[in-house]
Amino acid sequence: MMEAIIEWLPKIASGIVLLIGLICFFKPQIIMDSCGIKMTNNMAISEVRGVFGGLNIGSAVAALYFADPTAYAVLAFAWTAVAAARFYSMAVDGSTAKESIAPIILDSSVAIMYFTGTGLF
Repeated sequence: MMEAIIEWLPKIASGIVLLIGLICFFKPQIIMDSCGIKMTNNMAISEVRGVFGGLNIGSAVAALYFADPTAYAVLAFAWTAVAAARFYSMAVDGSTAKESIAPIILDSSVAIMYFTGTGLF
């Protein structure tokens, strides 16, 4: 039973990443408003759609398509770096733990779920 759950964790992570990507692609204002980021021109909106939307959609679809430990490892390390960047931002930029905790939990959870599909642990 536990093995079946662990087998699904990278797929669940991909679903979460795909959802984030779709929101950023089709409704970038939702994500930017929640972060307090003002998009002042069309190029800013295009960047959100491309970077936050396109990369997340592409990586999630690739992980679901290949369903391979190597693909999961790449994404696990990438999401670990995202979480690490949030800690670095707290130290350097002065973002608070209160505003950073939810994104850190999300990023770390996605990384852990991808790591379960790698066979590294």
